[in-house]
Amino acid sequence: MENLKKEGDLKTFDPNSYMHNYVVSEEAANNLKPEIEILHRLFNSHKLSGKRLLDVGTGPTVHTLITACNHVDEIYLSEFLPQNLQYLENWRNGEENQCTSLIDYAMELEGRTKTVSQRMSDLRCKVKGILPVDVTSSKPIGDAFGDEKLDIIVSSYCIETAVFTVEGYGKCIENISTLLNKDGFLILFACLNGDTYQVGECKYKAVCLTKDDILSCLRKAGFVVIATEELAETDYDSKYLTFDSYYYILARKLM
Repeated sequence: MENLKKEGDLKTFDPNSYMHNYVVSEEAANNLKPEIEILHRLFNSHKLSGKRLLDVGTGPTVHTLITACNHVDEIYLSEFLPQNLQYLENWRNGEENQCTSLIDYAMELEGRTKTVSQRMSDLRCKVKGILPVDVTSSKPIGDAFGDEKLDIIVSSYCIETAVFTVEGYGKCIENISTLLNKDGFLILFACLNGDTYQVGECKYKAVCLTKDDILSCLRKAGFVVIATEELAETDYDSKYLTFDSYYYILARKLM
């Protein structure tokens, strides 16, 4: 039986196991292709662009930023766990690889004007910082940007693993909203109706969320929802998750 870790016990989180379970295996990469399609639609259909984008809770993977690379000037990664921060630094230094099939798929959707290695080089060049983040803090990245704000924030499957109540989730949304410019955009990926996920041999807790929970938290934090999509678990088959569906939201900050 898998070892269910206590709330907040992430010292055992292994980025290499995460990459295998959720990103780089053939099954995992196929599961992620719908997310690549959704990101492609969001950025292009809504003409998202800006100077500066922050990915909140990057983990060890940058696949959610393949499309974003074409639409912003600067990208900042952020992560709570030291082992994931180190993995990202190793990737930026060329010592770790990402999933080339997902890069290839994103470029296929775009009409392919570059090679996979060229796109990865572009992404590394646009990553201007890899920052520690704590979404439970009123200043999630401290004073990294001073008084300057961001144009776009992306966060995928991060916040529900950092807290264990819906109220706590809403407070985290409020915290990261302080980093955005007025009229800035939040792209949020969330898991619905489940409370554990597995990495390697360990299971970790997460907060159980419904669509209404997430939409209510966004409204209270001053966002208007622009677009949503949902994928059932049968469309994203993973033996490592207890969630029954996956929710993708584009929201704009009103104030």
